[in-house]
Amino acid sequence: MKNIIRHILRESIEKKVDTSKIKIKSNLVNNLLVFIPFYEGKRMGAFRLRNFENDYKIHSTLLYDEFKGQGIGKGMYKFIIKKLASEGKKLYSDDKQSQEAFNLWVSLVKDGLAKQISDNLFVSAL
Repeated sequence: MKNIIRHILRESIEKKVDTSKIKIKSNLVNNLLVFIPFYEGKRMGAFRLRNFENDYKIHSTLLYDEFKGQGIGKGMYKFIIKKLASEGKKLYSDDKQSQEAFNLWVSLVKDGLAKQISDNLFVSAL
């Protein structure tokens, strides 16, 4: 029994992602600006943005299950917000979010990276 517990603990520790090994590529695909994170060459998901006035708005996000719960999604939002800000652009939330996405935007507000402009709409603050 102890060996099984050790194996499970070791396996969960080994699954922790070293964020310094994440590489992010961006491309235009079907009029969407897509940010794709890779970990050691393995795709982690995709963050798709659509044009919104002179800025961008979240179209859809996907982070594969094995990478969830490690702050990677929030890290991607921070990266995207800073990248867009360097180009004079802002990032808007989608009009409708899951509770998880709403909580992420609230967290970005607390970090000073976004502001809430209505009940369910957020914009980057950089």
